[in-house]
Amino acid sequence: LRKFMEDYTFQLDRFDDGTPQEREKIEQLQADFSLIKVKVLLVNLLNGFRDLTLMGVQAFDFNHLNNVLISRDQRTVRLIDIDGDSKGSIQVDDEYMQGRPERSAPHKPSLDVDLNTVLPTMVQQLILGKGRGRSFVTNTVSEVWRASPEDGKRRIREVLKENFFSGDTMSKDAMFKIEKHTRKVSEWFYCMLKKHEPWNTWTRDIYDAMRCIDHLPIS
Repeated sequence: LRKFMEDYTFQLDRFDDGTPQEREKIEQLQADFSLIKVKVLLVNLLNGFRDLTLMGVQAFDFNHLNNVLISRDQRTVRLIDIDGDSKGSIQVDDEYMQGRPERSAPHKPSLDVDLNTVLPTMVQQLILGKGRGRSFVTNTVSEVWRASPEDGKRRIREVLKENFFSGDTMSKDAMFKIEKHTRKVSEWFYCMLKKHEPWNTWTRDIYDAMRCIDHLPIS
């Protein structure tokens, strides 16, 4: 997954090393990667976390991308080096079993995985960074944070159109549909980025993260 994210955000105008075939491969990857594929990749990643939970694994180290593998078509995700910190199987405390869980605690049984370090950055790069570079993502996120809600969402829409809907001249009907769709995506992304309702707890555990990603508009 680390190599995929590097290729996905790579700025082709800075391609100095490598063969023409390597450049063409990166260019094709970026051209083919739609918002639907963004959602499929994120859903499959979170499904992998859920599967570990179903298997009873207690923890997974998600502080880097080297232990996540994806297929060549980016449709299948595999987690390696599972059972982070050798914590063994999930343990459910007595209070939870007796119906007295803490409100702020993750839903249980829940995989012990850090969703605050890598996942938000990954989502930001997938939405904003296709062929733009990581510094562009960082600067755009900073710009959105400083702007008013309307200006921030407008900036997100601009980047979405450039990343996923640029190309040949489109009809007025197609442009209207794109405008409507990017408005929905920008609303979702803005709330996710700033952790506004209903996504104020989306990195708390895998279940909240899955609900958030499930609501990423794709049509």
